[in-house]
Amino acid sequence: MNNGNQVRWGILGSGRIARAFVEGAQGSTLGTVAAIASRDPSRPAADGAFGEIPIVAGYEAVLRDPAIDAVYIALPHPLHAEWGIKAARSGKHVLCEKPFAMSSTEAEAMFAAAAGAGVLMAEAFMYRVHPLTRGILDVLNRGAIGEIRLIHSSFGFNMPMFLPEHRLLSKALGGGAVLDLGGYPVSMVRLLASHATPARMLEPVEVKAVGRIGATGVDEWASASLRFENGIVATLSVSLAAQQDNVLRVFGSQGRLEVDDFWFGTGRLGGTKQIKVIDNQGRVTAETIEEPRHVYTVQFDALNRSILSGARELEYPGMNARDTIGNMAVLDRWLVEIGYRS
Repeated sequence: MNNGNQVRWGILGSGRIARAFVEGAQGSTLGTVAAIASRDPSRPAADGAFGEIPIVAGYEAVLRDPAIDAVYIALPHPLHAEWGIKAARSGKHVLCEKPFAMSSTEAEAMFAAAAGAGVLMAEAFMYRVHPLTRGILDVLNRGAIGEIRLIHSSFGFNMPMFLPEHRLLSKALGGGAVLDLGGYPVSMVRLLASHATPARMLEPVEVKAVGRIGATGVDEWASASLRFENGIVATLSVSLAAQQDNVLRVFGSQGRLEVDDFWFGTGRLGGTKQIKVIDNQGRVTAETIEEPRHVYTVQFDALNRSILSGARELEYPGMNARDTIGNMAVLDRWLVEIGYRS
């Protein structure tokens, strides 16, 4: 369906994350954004955020366009499953923004549609295809900290003011810290707990969680503990109303690994990041990862390489269908534990 050396993308939605995706796409030679679908094309056109990219009315317009090879879903969370399935059935490859769906059941239906249509479908965790993640796995696989025993991972910020109408605080729009942010630390600790068995992603055998449900009915901050069959225990925290350090810490029998401000790789616009290893005597060594590309260019390139090669999933450690469904299943359990879902 593509022209052999470049994938043509359409975007469903025109919000902030769609703009970040376009920024990343502009740094790639493997794909291009050919159209953006909006319910009201006059709004994004008015501020010129998308330059010369055509803005079309309605999401179906992109799905009907035979010149579009792939679709990026940048819509509110409750719309991901509906439009992911429609895009797959239209023969488009799909990148869906996180959370991939509102539940693991929805995720299963989305991947079933993709399998039936023979298209690639993936969840947009850009950090998973970033060289920094591969660097961390390399350090662990060398045995730099010995046997992994504990993992601590957080992702949290403090909204500057209480805005009950904001999507992050709206239950109807799939708001809350766990759904919006929880997939990051869950996907990371599952990856690290399974690093010795990459062909078999380990799922937690126990999930315990607590959290605060705020006035709008969504969780404003929450923590969870996960236990895996290999004995690894992970603690996770997410928040919309508390700034966290967002440092990844992995504790092993011979030391620990730390990476500061991990989730955007080496930086939104590219740069360097250190993977620190501190042994049990307190000696510190560091490995520097350099990646000059925009973090979303890295993701865009990874997807386009897979599509152009005929693959139907991202290369490891990118998220595949089984990984995303397992991730959503942990979020399901976390939400039940804190009372977000009855």
